[in-house]
Amino acid sequence: MSFWGLGADVNVPWLGKTGMNLFATYDIGRKDWNGYQFSANWFKPFVFFDDKSFLSFQGYVDYQFDMDEEYSGMNSDGKYNNTEHGGAAFFGLYYHTDRFALGYGGKYFYHSYGLNDAAFKNEFWGGLDTTGWTHFLSATYKI
Repeated sequence: MSFWGLGADVNVPWLGKTGMNLFATYDIGRKDWNGYQFSANWFKPFVFFDDKSFLSFQGYVDYQFDMDEEYSGMNSDGKYNNTEHGGAAFFGLYYHTDRFALGYGGKYFYHSYGLNDAAFKNEFWGGLDTTGWTHFLSATYKI
């Protein structure tokens, strides 16, 4: 897959400068266009401490739409593997110092990457679970 489009930094109330992009999706292997994606990402420091450390709210939203359901065939139940729309969103709270960042984030998927729940299901496997939450703990050293 490759993504072709335009992006801009948009000033959003409270979040501040937020990156926003609109892409058309091109499958290089199939040589075919298949849908669009809107993406937004942010990094918002909102609590500052005397030692120059701070808390930030950071994350992103990816939303895919206008995709071809027939693009990847059907599973063993006769349902399409692809969906017309889907996406993912990440919301994180991080503590930053000059050298480290510690954080927690939750990521919600809804038909992620344009795939239906139970995509590619067959007689041996129940298929993909493409909707739900995941959780991330992060410890980062800044170079």
